[in-house]
Amino acid sequence: MAINWLKKKPIRKNGAPPMYMQVAEIIGDEVKSRSGGAFALPSEAELSREFGVSRVTVRQALKHLESRGVIYSEHGRGYFKTASRMRGVSGFHSFTAEVRKLGGEPGSKILAYVDSQRLPAAFRTRLVDAEDPDEKFILLRRVRTIDGNPVAVEDAYLPARLYPTATRVMFEGASLYEEMTATWGIVPTWTDALFEPTTATAEEAEHLKVEEGSPILAVWRVTVTDTDQAIEYVRSVYRGDGFMLKVNRYRL
Repeated sequence: MAINWLKKKPIRKNGAPPMYMQVAEIIGDEVKSRSGGAFALPSEAELSREFGVSRVTVRQALKHLESRGVIYSEHGRGYFKTASRMRGVSGFHSFTAEVRKLGGEPGSKILAYVDSQRLPAAFRTRLVDAEDPDEKFILLRRVRTIDGNPVAVEDAYLPARLYPTATRVMFEGASLYEEMTATWGIVPTWTDALFEPTTATAEEAEHLKVEEGSPILAVWRVTVTDTDQAIEYVRSVYRGDGFMLKVNRYRL
């Protein structure tokens, strides 16, 4: 990253905010201005020389940015731009609403829409104890993006009996939860999730723009109404670099 940092905004040493805050502001502005995925920042020593401040000051600035989610660190490798940040998991809040609340632009691309599917065995072993094995579902497979960058591949299985008028076009570019509520009067209220570290298949890697075999996080979840009616079963796989998740169980 060949940047003349001081040309962007000189460091003031008298009558100004703490130097580490000034350094953090300059680095943060530059990082946020760059589109695309994660990239490495210069080392503490390089930044110290560029800004003409101590490494302690640089370290304070970097830690401040890390605490805000602008960058993240990897032991022995340094600091990197956070490609996308989202507090929560799709299903704990609407993906669309949560991303917009954080100032990002959510997006979805439908990869598959298939009627009359059975719930795969993997969902039954992880989420469902006793359900009708012959129940039919709609499969909605999507790539979820933030600011145009892919962050997850998601398979949602929707009980067909609850969505009798569903069509593919209804979910193109729209929030699934908003459509549930507006069209069928179904209000997502609670969710339970199971987290499973795994590695990307060739197909997942292609959609997430990572190498095959890269670490990813699979999240299995079931979403229910306030009367505990199951309204969707989902497996989401999240890319493992620069994507932060903070998860609590709470009302949607």
